[in-house]
Amino acid sequence: MYIPLYNIVFDPKDLTLEDEIVFDCHKGVVCFTRCCYDVKLVLSPYDLLRLKRALQLTTEEFVEKYGEFFIGEVTQLPVIALNMNPYDYSCPFLQEKEGCKVYEDRPSACRIYPLARYFAENEKGEKIELYKIIRETHCKGHYETRPIKVKDYLVEQGLLPYHHFNDLWGEVVLKRQKFAHIPLTGDLLDLIYTMAYDLETLRDSLKTGDFPYLRQEDADLSDEELLEKSLMAIRDEVLTEENINW
Repeated sequence: MYIPLYNIVFDPKDLTLEDEIVFDCHKGVVCFTRCCYDVKLVLSPYDLLRLKRALQLTTEEFVEKYGEFFIGEVTQLPVIALNMNPYDYSCPFLQEKEGCKVYEDRPSACRIYPLARYFAENEKGEKIELYKIIRETHCKGHYETRPIKVKDYLVEQGLLPYHHFNDLWGEVVLKRQKFAHIPLTGDLLDLIYTMAYDLETLRDSLKTGDFPYLRQEDADLSDEELLEKSLMAIRDEVLTEENINW
């Protein structure tokens, strides 16, 4: 079944963590799984970590079987995206009747729907976290009578660790934008790819002591600890004016 892209409309109201939305998605909703078609799903480093660990795949195996690698037009950073099935444009992890077969480790974009998250400044110049509701014509979850606060929805959908790591990656993107006029070398792109996405190769390199910006003993960190430290190193040590101005 191919379902074409629908127009997306954002509600004008800004929502805080304390605001309430009315939404629910479950097997009884007539549109169940219809949002799992024809989606360009870019995976953050933490999205990829959770998926490949659940599927017991290496980064190379995951990309070969389910994804594609490219350089982002805007970020000019390495990107991994999830490919839809070519015959019906469905997500490769979709089971039509049961739903997502990687549900416990589904990407953050799937978890946060129907919300969009962004940051703004208040009148004091302070950074605040805000949300908007996304409405698409095919989604009937908005007509379910279940009120829930935004902050409770985030917890329910398991988004807090995703927000933490995605914010770190967002800081990497912002740092890159400071030098957007300077192209990254192939060596820097390879380095960032390994540190952000390919933790298997990173661990192997750390064990031999042959890797910059991280220590040999970091090879013994958990996946989450290593990714956190690695993303901070990209932000603070790799993307510097000295490194980029080659």
